[in-house]
Amino acid sequence: MDYDLAKPCADCPFRKGTPMSLHPERVTEITDMMLDSQGGVFPCHKTVDYDSDEEEDSWRTGKKHCAGALIFAEKHENATQMMRIAERLGLYDARKVLENKDLVFDSVEEMMKWLTRM
Repeated sequence: MDYDLAKPCADCPFRKGTPMSLHPERVTEITDMMLDSQGGVFPCHKTVDYDSDEEEDSWRTGKKHCAGALIFAEKHENATQMMRIAERLGLYDARKVLENKDLVFDSVEEMMKWLTRM
């Protein structure tokens, strides 16, 4: 998975004002994952093959990591294990993503309120 996206897309779930809505359980799932130091990966939805016939978790096969998720983690001073590894290998630059920090929700509460508004 590439860690080169630095700006969240217009409908990123981590972006302020996104037109997206999610169930509260999903918001909790993705924010918990990005705030866990071991963390996981959260691919950009624009790089996922949703037509895959593979297992249920085929969404995890995205080609690029979601910039909004990276920014959200960095804003909370939590680089996941994969973010730290990618940075050590020169595949990820936290300074680049933080240039867009104002585009991403500041807290789990703010994200929850916006994404579950409907």
